[in-house]
This record gives sequence, structure tokens and C-alpha cells, in this order.
Amino acid sequence: MKLLVADSDADQLAMEVGWLRARGYEVKYALSPERIRSLWIEHRPDLAIVEPEIAGTDILGLCREMQPMHDALVLAVCCEQDAGTYVRCLESGADAYLVKPFLPAMLLAHIHALSRRVRNALQQHPSSIVTVGPICIDSLRHELSVHGELKTLTPTESKLLYLLAVNANNVCTLGQIVAHVWGYRDKADTILVKAHIRHLREKIERDPSNPRHIVTIPGSGYVLVPHVVQEAVGSAPAAVSEPTELDLLDKDHDMPPVLMTHRPGIADAAGSTGIEFGVHAPLRNTSINHDTRS
Repeated sequence: MKLLVADSDADQLAMEVGWLRARGYEVKYALSPERIRSLWIEHRPDLAIVEPEIAGTDILGLCREMQPMHDALVLAVCCEQDAGTYVRCLESGADAYLVKPFLPAMLLAHIHALSRRVRNALQQHPSSIVTVGPICIDSLRHELSVHGELKTLTPTESKLLYLLAVNANNVCTLGQIVAHVWGYRDKADTILVKAHIRHLREKIERDPSNPRHIVTIPGSGYVLVPHVVQEAVGSAPAAVSEPTELDLLDKDHDMPPVLMTHRPGIADAAGSTGIEFGVHAPLRNTSINHDTRS
């Protein structure tokens, strides 16, 4: 699940991001409205965990503005626990509401609940449009876009590619493909599958004889790979920027312990004691870089 965390308090932000990344979430962070706008489009989060107002900007209003471009759930994190703030946040577009200070287990419970809501909605109303890297398929219109170039698919090609797309990076066996596309299992139809795979490669691959996106897994089936890995030989090294403290968290470094506030006797769901988000304590100068470029 991809998360976007936005807060005006850099120390609070570092603590939340480090804790969430340690639990396997893909997290981007923002300290400014401009960064929220940029990451909303680039990162395409499943859930945005935001303060209702940052730097005088209505962040919930900004989220509403961005949702036509990418629809993400919003968890509002507030300092007030009054009924007026609660109602105002929910009526402004927040899907859930959490008050500081809060235990990590409380944040995790909200994320799990919102994740279930997304999963149930997708099961009831699966999207006909799936994007995998440079490949976008519309299974209702039987259309395919590759690097922005629109192409037409046959109904069978559309069903086959849609199956590969919703299972991107996972192998679809020949039996699964036959069952999904034709509704029964018959090994004799594997030759027909290969013919349709060849047609799809002609529409997707730069070199159909050397496929990089629709990859054959010998003895199993096929897998759709989103991104083509470029060869390093002869390529210029990428520019490396100075890492901020949160950048270091991307490298699986431990979160600085000074960013945690300890409360004796308070335990989270994992059994650890003393961590509570949103409580201020004296900190050394170890907070994240306030430069919004990070």
C-alpha cells in the first residue's frame, strides 16, 4: 500500500514515516502544499495521511482538487478533538479522522480499516482501466495505450492482457489464461494462447522477437513486467543529491531514537512500550531537512 504523509512538524513527520516504512509501507512525505501536489501525481498514493492545514493552505481542499487526477483516500490528523473539527474534516472530504497524540497501533488500525474499504470497493466495482508502467489497458473499450500511443485490441486480446495486467509481476499459468479467456481448461488451447501472446507483443514490444514486457516463464506461463531494466553499460551515472534524514530511512537505517516520545506503561499492538505520535519532547538537532525538495 502506497502512503503519502504530510505534516508541518518535521519531527512528527520523521517519526511517522520511519515507523511506517519499518512495517513495509511505501511512504513518501511532504512538508509543504507544493510537495503534496507533486507527490500526489508522481507517487499516486492509495492513502494520504495529512494535517487539515499546512502553511495557511487548506490541505483537505487541496486533496479534493487533486482527486479527479488520482483518487486516494484521506486520513485527517488533527490536534483538536472537538465535534466542530471532526465534522468539518469529514465534510471537507476526509475519509477518517485521528487526533494527536495517538499510539502507533491506532494509526495502523485506521490504515487497515481504510485498506479494507479500498479492497472491498475494488472487488465490487473492479476498474476496467489498468496501468502497468508504460502500458494502459481499457478492457471495456478494448483499447491499449503504450507510451501514449493508442492501439485497438480484439476482445480476446483485451481479456488476456487484462488478466496479465491485474497480475503484473506474477506468473499467469497457461491453465489460468485458458480458464479466464475461454472459460474452461484445455491444454490443447495453449497453442492458441501463444498466438494471442505473439499478437500482443507486436502491439506492445519495441522488438517482439525480444520481449521485455510480456515475458515467457518456461514450463509455467507468462508474466507482464511493468518496467524495462536499462543496461548500465555506457550510460551516464545519475546525479546524486545530498540525503536528508528521511532519505536515509529509504536505506533501511534505524529511525533516530530521539524522535520518539516515551510514555511509561503505554504499549502498542506490537508489544513495545512508550511510543506515542504527536507528543512534543526536547529533541536534539536531528530532525529532517525542511527543504521541500527532499
